[in-house]
Amino acid sequence: MKKFLKYKYSGLIILMLSSFTGVSGQGLHNPISSPSISLLIASIVQIILFVLTPIAILYLIYAGFLFVAARGNPTKLVDARKNLIWTLVGIVILLGATVLSTIIKNTVAGLGAGL
Repeated sequence: MKKFLKYKYSGLIILMLSSFTGVSGQGLHNPISSPSISLLIASIVQIILFVLTPIAILYLIYAGFLFVAARGNPTKLVDARKNLIWTLVGIVILLGATVLSTIIKNTVAGLGAGL
């Protein structure tokens, strides 16, 4: 009986796999709508900016709140200053990525590579 069940399940698996191969012959649809790599990079950077800009603003507000909540306490002021510095570093990295992607996009477009 166990041998029969083993063959039965093996047959079902082979049958299912053969149905998948019949469907896979239909072709693939490209989900990326941009025709070139430079436009793809630009759209990815725009999405990243759209998501991370409000987060950076919230962290900046939070860092300011930490300064107000410190009330002159030296240890809390050090923590607030660290938070503000790392928030500003993150904002600079965010803006630097935007500038860098624009430079790369314009360079590729200027070379006429058509990528």
